Amino acid sequence: MTDDTIKGFIDQLNKEESTESIFTRQISENVDIAKVWEEQTTESDQIAMYTGSYSFFFIKNQSNEYVGAILDMIRDLHWYIIPKFRKQGYLSKALKETVLPYLFIEGRDTQRVTINKKDIGETNYQNSKNVALGLGFKSINTEETEFELQESDYNWDNESIFEVNSKVDPERFKVLRKRALYAYRLLSKISDELLMTVDDDKGLKKIASKVSDYTWKIEDIEWENNED
Repeated sequence: MTDDTIKGFIDQLNKEESTESIFTRQISENVDIAKVWEEQTTESDQIAMYTGSYSFFFIKNQSNEYVGAILDMIRDLHWYIIPKFRKQGYLSKALKETVLPYLFIEGRDTQRVTINKKDIGETNYQNSKNVALGLGFKSINTEETEFELQESDYNWDNESIFEVNSKVDPERFKVLRKRALYAYRLLSKISDELLMTVDDDKGLKKIASKVSDYTWKIEDIEWENNED
């Protein structure tokens, strides 16, 4: 994923234009975790390997403006900070206090980052390398392009995670319930066609029935959310 694409996601968040593509959850004062759908799903999608959403951490400044992002690729992290906000400590603070401890709490025992001079240039390479080394990452190859941090080497005194539920508008809950119902009907229709044509839907009807339950489970979530 390119830096330009990531910057586009940041711009969407700052312009509040991301309702159908970026779903965020606050996990600290200056970091939101997010699931990002780069493309919207349609019936005309090509049949290919399922990619789903991307996992991101979005970084905010004191004015609640998004200034950067970290793409979590599990075996690697790709970070980007808007140029005018670079070298102000936003990336280091987010990684040290929120992102790294969050990943370790989720079960990761090692985090790797790749920093390649050929891809990002000398200046950005040195800046990113300094960030990584300052956080305790250690180079694991002679070219100093791959760095690792063990969970056991992380200083847990730096952790400052606190998660916050968002308020969801009743109309949005209604939209989600309708979509669950639509998914149920669509799967049921596919099942019916398979059963009538080849007498085998590989259990799709049962799956559809389970999906239908979420029309009401989402309503339960709404009631629980309103009680908080």
